[in-house]
Amino acid sequence: MSQSYYYLVAGLPDLALDEKRQVPAIAEFLSQTEEELDPGDRALVSLLRCPFDNANLITLLENRRRPFDQRGHFTRDELETEIKNPSALPEYMIDFLSAHKEGRQLFPGLASEDQLAWLFYDTVSDHANQFIREWFLFDLNLRNALTALNCRENAAAAGLPASELIEKAVICRNEVAELLRRSNAPDFSLGTIFREIEEILSFPRERLADFEKSIDLLRWRVLDELVFLRAFAIDAILAFIIKLDIAHRWLRLDPAEGRRMLDGLVSGVKSGLVIS
Repeated sequence: MSQSYYYLVAGLPDLALDEKRQVPAIAEFLSQTEEELDPGDRALVSLLRCPFDNANLITLLENRRRPFDQRGHFTRDELETEIKNPSALPEYMIDFLSAHKEGRQLFPGLASEDQLAWLFYDTVSDHANQFIREWFLFDLNLRNALTALNCRENAAAAGLPASELIEKAVICRNEVAELLRRSNAPDFSLGTIFREIEEILSFPRERLADFEKSIDLLRWRVLDELVFLRAFAIDAILAFIIKLDIAHRWLRLDPAEGRRMLDGLVSGVKSGLVIS
């Protein structure tokens, strides 16, 4: 039986907003939440942090000039130690490091961060937790679809066929990825297997901020669908974490929109606490 976290879920709004309705850093929220979870469920939260660990690993390996992302599971010191002598990293990261040290590309032609992301998505594709499995499948398909659309838009300026750009940017080998690589249809022939594609194609693209907001609202809705009727399970906490990260992003880009998202997130949790 899965663990029920009624009291933790009830307290999520207080963790997300302090008594002055200020928003703590997402890394602080993650640390506080993880302390309340069983070890197995804590590992699921760590999986949500892996994309940030991936970015941090590339930052250190390639001496990128960008801030170290505190949302990752590993600290900077821990990652620097693991790069020298990997032991505590997930297996897919160790595989990537091994190839990197040998000067070997696991997926030739792809950027290093895309190669690492490919390994990560392959790892979670058959995970025992349904939410993890389905969320990251959606995330992968969305990522690839947006990448392919951008490749089509930029092909003329790049002086290259769109298919060539897509081949160098789309990752993994699932059905959606393969159709993105070979289909010339406006919707990449995805209508029956990735139903969100038509909605994505309908989003206005004149203003980048509006398009990105539409994409994040799509993510939000999919999260709601994945945790429907599971308000007090670990899945609801995982969805809350992802939504909170989205709201944090918009607090930086558009404070009014970020606050609206945050208020909606908090009120959604509170309304779900009413048991009929």
